[in-house]
Amino acid sequence: MIRKIKSAILTLVLAASFGFFLPNADASDSGPGVWDFLLFGNLDMGSNFNAGTLGMNSAGTTVYKGSSPITSAGYGFGFGTEVWFTDNIAARVLLQGNVFANGFNANLKNGPFFGYGAATIGPVFKLFGSTNYFVYAPVDLGYAITAASSGSPATVGASSSLTSSMGHSFYGDLGIGINVRLITIEAKVAYLPTPGAFGGNSFFFPISIGFDL
Repeated sequence: MIRKIKSAILTLVLAASFGFFLPNADASDSGPGVWDFLLFGNLDMGSNFNAGTLGMNSAGTTVYKGSSPITSAGYGFGFGTEVWFTDNIAARVLLQGNVFANGFNANLKNGPFFGYGAATIGPVFKLFGSTNYFVYAPVDLGYAITAASSGSPATVGASSSLTSSMGHSFYGDLGIGINVRLITIEAKVAYLPTPGAFGGNSFFFPISIGFDL
C-alpha cells in the first residue's frame, strides 16, 4: 500500500511538472487572467542601415572604405510573455535581436554589418475574433542596444580591420497580427531612429512568425 501511495504521489508530481513546463494545447490564448509565452522569428524588410566595410587598394592592401548601406533583409528572433486583462486588452514584454548584412557571409570580418537587441513593453488590442482565433494590433515601445561594423582605425583609405561600434536608441513598432491557436503572424512598421554611428533608414518592416504558448 505504501509503495502504491508513493507511486501515485510521484506520478502526480511528474504530471504537474510536465504540465508546467510544456505548452497546453487546450489552454486559452486570450481572456481575463490568461498568461501566454511568446516565441517568434523575424524577417526584417525595407531597411537601409549603414555600417563600415573593408576593400582592397591598388597595392592589394586591405583598407577601410567607410560606411556602406546594408540593403539585404535582416533576420532575428525573440521571446516574451503576455497577460490578458480583459477579453480584448493585453500587455506584453518582449526581448528580441536582429542582424543585417549584405550576403550570408557578410560579418565583422568584411562588413557591412549591423545588429540590435531591443527590450519592449506595450499593449495588445484584440480587434475581432474568438478566444483562440482572432486578429489583434500590437504596440511595442522600448530601448535598443546597437552594434555596427567600423574601421579600426576609422580612417578611410588606411590599412585597417573592422571592429564593433556600439550605440543605443529608442525602439518602437506597431502592426497587425493573426492568432490561429498556437500560431501567430504579425506584420509591423518599426522605428529605430539612431541605428549606430553611421545612421541610416530609421524605418523598416518586420514580419514575425511564432508561437503563442
